[in-house]
Amino acid sequence: MTEFNSKERTLARENILKILYQHELNHYSFSEIIKTFVEKRNFDREYFENIIQLYELNINQINSFIEKNSDISLITIPSIDISILRLAVCELQYRDDVPEKVVLNESINIAKKYSSTDSYKFINKILDQLLVKIKKNDQK
Repeated sequence: MTEFNSKERTLARENILKILYQHELNHYSFSEIIKTFVEKRNFDREYFENIIQLYELNINQINSFIEKNSDISLITIPSIDISILRLAVCELQYRDDVPEKVVLNESINIAKKYSSTDSYKFINKILDQLLVKIKKNDQK
């Protein structure tokens, strides 16, 4: 297992969020967005690329999972919050090496930093609902 720097992983998540948010707003391809994306600080590029790839491959399943297992419709919530939820679900469902607590904490911190004042409470509530379903699926 490759060692990673937690600050670089956090920054990778923030950068992934920026890419997902841009994609949500303008619908450019991920490769187009990434070509023009600039981040001068060091971040976990391997993780960044892996999550973007997993996200692209599984976006329909991620959206379906969120809508079927929570009390929200994705078209009714702000794009930044959709992006945060999708990123979290992608990590929870497709990266077994990342502890659930880490995903939840990172998602809440990202919401505090990038979204509206109380959105972290909303993100926490929805992720708690989704995590129950993920755990049930894992037990099968």
